[in-house]
Amino acid sequence: MKAKIILILALAAILGGGATWFVSQRAMPKAPQDSGGRKILYYQSAMHPWIKSDKPGKCPICGMNLVPIYADDANADTNTTSGAIKLNADSISVINVQTDAVKRRPLTRTLHFAGTIQKNSTTAAWFVFDVYERDVPWLKADQKIRVVLPSAPGQIYEAQIKLNGTESFADRNFDEMSDSTKFRAEISAPPIDLGDFGKTLFQNLHAEGHFVASTPEVLTIPRSAVISRGSGPLVYVDQGNGYYAPRAILIGRIGDEFCEILAGLDEGEQVVTTGNVLIDSEAQLSANQ
Repeated sequence: MKAKIILILALAAILGGGATWFVSQRAMPKAPQDSGGRKILYYQSAMHPWIKSDKPGKCPICGMNLVPIYADDANADTNTTSGAIKLNADSISVINVQTDAVKRRPLTRTLHFAGTIQKNSTTAAWFVFDVYERDVPWLKADQKIRVVLPSAPGQIYEAQIKLNGTESFADRNFDEMSDSTKFRAEISAPPIDLGDFGKTLFQNLHAEGHFVASTPEVLTIPRSAVISRGSGPLVYVDQGNGYYAPRAILIGRIGDEFCEILAGLDEGEQVVTTGNVLIDSEAQLSANQ
C-alpha cells in the first residue's frame, strides 16, 4: 500500500512538471521561423499589402497566399521618411510597381475645339470656338488651327489667331458656368464654300478645330504618376530598399502623356507610374491605424 502511494505521488510530480512546461510554452510562444531559421514577423498579402496576419493564410480579397515578412529584412531598413511605405519583393512584383525618371523634355498637347463659322463673306470668315481655362496656356498669337466642317466634308481650312486682327482674338470675360471663353481665328481663304450652295454663304456653320501644341524642354513626369487628393496632387518617390515615399508636387501644363513639374521633384528622381494607387491605399490605411 505504501509503495502504491509513493508511485502515485511520483506520477503526479511528473505530470505536474509536464503541465507546467506545457503552460509555459503556451504563455510564451516562439516566433515562427521558416525552414532556414529566419524569424517571421507577420504574413502579408502581396496584392493588397495592407492585409496582414500573424499566421499563414489567404488574402480575403484576392485569395492569394499571404507571404512572410522576415525580421532581418525589417532590421535592415534605415529609411525614416515620414509616410514612407515598405513593400517586400513579392508585393512589388505582384502589384507590378513600375517607375520612371523625372526628366526634362518637350511637352505636347493635342487640342480639339468646337465652334462655328461667323462673318462668312467674300473678304473674311472667322472660326469662333470655346476655350476652357485649362487650355488657354497652350494657345499663342499667330497659332494656326486646322478647321473642318461636317457640312463641307473633305475640305480643310486654315485659321490663325491674330493678336491685332480686325476683331479681338478673345472675349475678356469667362463664362462662370462653363469656365470657358470665346476665341477667334481668322480663316485664311474665305469664304467657306459648300459646293452648289456656296453662294449662299451660310452663317454659324458648326466647325471643329484641331492642332498640336508643343513647348520647349521642361521638367516632366508621366501623367500616370500623379495621384489627386483633396490636399493637392502627389506622387510616390522610389527611395530604394522597397521604400516609397509620398511627395506633394506643383503641376504646370498637362500634356498628352506628361505633365510639367513646377516644384516638389528634382531631375533624376524615380516616381512610381504603375502600382501607385495601391501604395497610396496602404499609406492611408497605415496612417489611420
